Order: sequence, then C-alpha cells, then structure tokens
Amino acid sequence: MKTAIIQPTETLKRLVMYTRQFSDQIEVQSFDEIIKDRKIDVILTEQMDLLASDIIQIRQKFPNHKILILSETADPFFQKACITYDILLITKDMNEREQLNTIQKAWFGLEEQTEYHNVVAIHGTHRQIGVTQLALSIGQTLGGLNYKTIVIGLNPYNPGEINNIQSTYSFEQIYDLIESNVIYDGESLVQYLTKLNQFYYLVGNRDFYKAMTFDSKPVERLIHFAKDHFNVVILDVGSFYDSYLPLTGLQLSNTHILISSQESISIEEYKRWQEQVLNRFDFHPKSVYQVVNKVASRAIITPRQLEDAHNVPILAEVPFFPEASDAVIEDGILAQAEYKPFNKVIEGLSRAIADEATEGQEESRGGFFRFFTRGRA
Repeated sequence: MKTAIIQPTETLKRLVMYTRQFSDQIEVQSFDEIIKDRKIDVILTEQMDLLASDIIQIRQKFPNHKILILSETADPFFQKACITYDILLITKDMNEREQLNTIQKAWFGLEEQTEYHNVVAIHGTHRQIGVTQLALSIGQTLGGLNYKTIVIGLNPYNPGEINNIQSTYSFEQIYDLIESNVIYDGESLVQYLTKLNQFYYLVGNRDFYKAMTFDSKPVERLIHFAKDHFNVVILDVGSFYDSYLPLTGLQLSNTHILISSQESISIEEYKRWQEQVLNRFDFHPKSVYQVVNKVASRAIITPRQLEDAHNVPILAEVPFFPEASDAVIEDGILAQAEYKPFNKVIEGLSRAIADEATEGQEESRGGFFRFFTRGRA
C-alpha cells in the first residue's frame, strides 16, 4: 500500500515501519500535495491544528483512502467525528504495540491475539550470520527464566548441531514420524527431542538431499504440537528461503526477528530473497523486528542504515567478541560463555520475547519493550 505521511515526524515514520502492509511511502507537507496522486492508498498525519469540522472536508477530498490521525490525547468530540467518517484515530499515550494492534485490527482484520502468539521465527539476511547460535542462546536464557521453551531447527541446509551434545533425532526423522502419525501431539513429540539443561531442542535437517522434498503439512503439525505444549516456541528459520521449512515457519509465527549484520551482503542478498521469493508469499506476523549481530562501532554500514535498508525497526544490537568461535567449541551455546556484554543483550532480548509470547496469558506492562532497552556495547 502506497502511503503518504503528512509533515512526517519520527513517531509517524516508525509507525509506518512497524506496519508491514505500508510500503513505498512518500513524505509531503499538506493534504493538497496528494490530491492528484491516484496511487496513494493510505494517509498518515498528526492532528496538529485539525478540528472535528475539518474531518468532513478531509473525507470528502479522499473518499476511498485509509486515513490515520495521531493525536496527543483522545478528545471525545474529535474522536466521534473520526469514527463517523471512518478515520482511524490513535493516541500518543498508547505504546507502540497498542498502536500496531489498533491498526491491524481496524484495517486488516487481524485480532489482537493470534493462534501463534507464542511462536517466534528467527531468520537471517544471509548465510552464516548467526541465526542458529542466537536462537540457541535465547532458548537457553528463556529456559533459565522458567519458561518451558523449545527451539526447532527449520533451516533446510544447516542442522545446527551443538558441540559436545549428541542428538539422537533430527528434523527429517521427526517429519517422517509426524507423517506416519507416530507423533500426534506435544506430549508424544517430547520424547524425540534433545533435552538440554534449560530447554528442548530439535536439531534441523541433516539430509540435504531431502531439503526440497518436505511438504508444508507435517511442518504445520509440528508447529501446532509445539505451540500447544510449550510456553515459547523458537523457530530457527535460517537464511535460505527456497523450501517449505522456512516459509511455513514464517507463515505460522506471531513474531519475526530478522538477524542482520553490518556487511553489504546483508543488504544485497536479503533484497534478492525478498524480490525473488519472499514477496510472493503472504506473511502476517503481528510484530517484526531486527537484531544486528556482531556489531562493530567502526563498521562502514551503521545499524541505522540497516534499519532503513530492510525497513524493519532494530530491537537489539548484539556485540561482537573475538573469542566467540572458541566459546562455541568449548560451551556449545554462546549464552553459556562468560562474556557479559553479549549475555546482557541476550537476556534483555529473551525477556522481550517472553513478554511478547505470553501477552494475554499474564499481566503485560509496556508491550514488547517492557524488559528491553536497546544499547550499544
């Protein structure tokens, strides 16, 4: 949907970024500038000096547009005028999550909670970016916070084996057991998982020959079994999008977390995946965020540039540390290594994910960012 932002503010720009249906936005200074642009579908503006009487004229000029007005507080009379003329009014005292929920429910028919509220898909912009390690580290941390957590490997070309941990079963075996109805619910699934100290893990596909043969139905059933049995389901989607494994994972998850890095390949390769594959599918997550991995202060590409390139807001920046490779060999999972800056970010990110996944199940204050404040190490 082509979107016009009138007298753009940072709040309006972030609102567009969070709402995935808005695209190809333009910035203008008045309503008059967009009267002749027939391609505009959505108009966003702050209330500024608009009065209830102005609402009639706005709707007459733009009879078929989706119009959103952002106000400081909800003035009852102005609110009634907006309702009367089918203009969406949201206020600045709502947190970002509440604003997004209002837009999705009013304009796109998406309810505040979805069936997959506790399913989080972690995916990457390009290969070897660290999706699996971050998924495992988050799973380890969530388990330590007493959330019953599972990490499911859905990367068709990387099983995500953990050093020093022997896993009996992997995805392709579970897939066959689901097809034959040996696994038929969450309880019957558990015995085929790798139980670690803090969480359960399903190693990804070990048989690359089968990567292109998997169908979506068993993957759907696997996610259904997991979401009903666990508090939080982390899907390690990986960075290859040419299989039903990652595509089904992205379709059946409430939250998408895109892992990027400060490299040109992070922008170029993901852009190709979007243009050639991802844009052909319909994904309807309630929340989409970006995590920049291995952040370096002197990199040519800044996190802000990645935010603009991918049009996805940054939730966290994971610091780089040279000993990471050795830590993986020694500890298997980076969250178990003694590197406080890394662990601090992972803990904050894990708490934010837990808050998102359990929203509606327990008291939530402040939405997705309740526990997390982005910071640079």
